[in-house]
Amino acid sequence: VFDPPASRFEWRRHPIPAKFPGVIDHAQLKNVPHKIFLNPSTSEVLCTTTAEALAMNKFAIIPKHPSNTFFLQFTNCLAYETLEECADKMEWALKNTPTLLSEEERRKFTWEAATERLLESSIVTVKQARKRAEDGMDKTDARIAYWLSESGEKSNMIRSLFHKNGDGVGDVYGDHSPLDDG
Repeated sequence: VFDPPASRFEWRRHPIPAKFPGVIDHAQLKNVPHKIFLNPSTSEVLCTTTAEALAMNKFAIIPKHPSNTFFLQFTNCLAYETLEECADKMEWALKNTPTLLSEEERRKFTWEAATERLLESSIVTVKQARKRAEDGMDKTDARIAYWLSESGEKSNMIRSLFHKNGDGVGDVYGDHSPLDDG
């Protein structure tokens, strides 16, 4: 069991037993003999590394946790709830070979699919907007919109993310408005 140092002094005398190899191009890792990525954390932000492991056709052994929900749909994702289950998943993964991603699974890792999920999750219908107004949330929404507008004026970054020319919603949605109930 690893007992982390309690102070900087102790850390200098007994450094953490970790090796950081520096920058590595992930493309170089695609054909390494390792086939398992174990991520036991529920507090670290390691979703990107889990996605990379799955995209490289590795097994990803992860805890069943809200932050990992997206990954549960993939064939090579082995989720567990207890340490015993984790050990069972590890044993199973050591004896088996990860499957290649299906075309559908591969597409879910593309920027296009990620952008679609972002837009889908951010759409507010007229019905939802009315409900937010009834609940008094429209003022909060207006403040957030103002802040985003101001930050966009300073750098145009936010506007350029969603608008081809930075001049209207039509660039993203065409003739369909995200505020339509349809």
